[in-house]
Amino acid sequence: MSIFQEHDQTVDWGRKGSQAVVTLACLVVVLAGMKIAAGVLVPIVYAFFLAVLSYPLVRWLRRHRVPAVLALGITMLVNLSLLAGLITVGVRLLISFWADLPRYLRGLERYLNDAAAWLETNGVEGAKATVAGIFDWNTIIGYATQQDVMTNLTGIVGSTFGTLATLVASFIMMLIVMMFILMETHGTQSRLHAVHLSGGPDFSGLLRSASDIQKFLGVKTLISALTGLLAGFWCWFFDLQYPLLWALLAFLMNYIPAVGSTAASLPAIVEALVQHGTSTAIFVAIGYGGINFCLDNFVQPTLLGNRFGISPLVVILSVIFWGWLWGPLGMFLAVPLTMVLKVLLDNSGEFQWISVAMAKKKVRHGEVEVAGYDLHLNEGETIGSGASTEIPGRE
Repeated sequence: MSIFQEHDQTVDWGRKGSQAVVTLACLVVVLAGMKIAAGVLVPIVYAFFLAVLSYPLVRWLRRHRVPAVLALGITMLVNLSLLAGLITVGVRLLISFWADLPRYLRGLERYLNDAAAWLETNGVEGAKATVAGIFDWNTIIGYATQQDVMTNLTGIVGSTFGTLATLVASFIMMLIVMMFILMETHGTQSRLHAVHLSGGPDFSGLLRSASDIQKFLGVKTLISALTGLLAGFWCWFFDLQYPLLWALLAFLMNYIPAVGSTAASLPAIVEALVQHGTSTAIFVAIGYGGINFCLDNFVQPTLLGNRFGISPLVVILSVIFWGWLWGPLGMFLAVPLTMVLKVLLDNSGEFQWISVAMAKKKVRHGEVEVAGYDLHLNEGETIGSGASTEIPGRE
């Protein structure tokens, strides 16, 4: 039977249009509330994802007969130690780098002026004036000299949280919420099933996605760690002054899809250019490109498979959207948050088509394949989601 068959009933487009307007209005109200409440929602969301990422350690300790309270304490101590260590090392390296930043800026100014002079020599008129108009080096160097690194770092994070005191309070709230999420994880499946039986919503789709999100975050953390390790080694090999700082930056920025890894390579390339010249900068750039290309196109797809396929366009738009909504911190969780949204839409009969549209597509032997969906259906069947996976909370 043709998919273009006529319907027996006419579509009430007026009612459909009214529903669409009401839905869009509700969406605008919800997004405005999420943006206003970013200082509260962002720590909770980070606590949730950190708890999902940390749950395998709790489960492993429980299976080895470690008491529940002790397993929770060990997990929280490991998380706190890792976060505190990353923050401490990162801030110290940033303070040291900030003291040398004017020297790097002057070196970059010299190289750009030399490049502009070379362009004018080869017939490009006005190259020096264009460079001078784009970069006000006196202002830039003066800003870098006068500003304190902690003030700038607080200002970047403050786009989401506000003051430093609010940032500290949000960090503490994140740890507390994460602890209670881990405490409540055991028996989650039975509890939510009871909620459904008592007339509440069905969270089975979200539960099935929890293991997928856990796997995604675990693999993404592993890939980010490998990226940071290899980038740090590459910078150390070329005798850069701050290989550990660039390793940490590559590790963190790799969580931001599409643009994060590229942005993380720029400071190292500039340092290589100023310290060792053009050839070293080119080799550093090639190294970063090779590391990201191999890990993102070979290692990560092998570990994740096709279940996590999201359209590249959706990935780019998600980074822009969550960055606008929750600032830089929203960019780091753009893909996990989009995956959760995709699963929620996938389990909604009315909006499942949006989830299908968000899926990654491939053309194989002239046929279009959509990751996680079977397009070869019999009459009367509808597209369904992928296979279920292990559910966190089930012992």
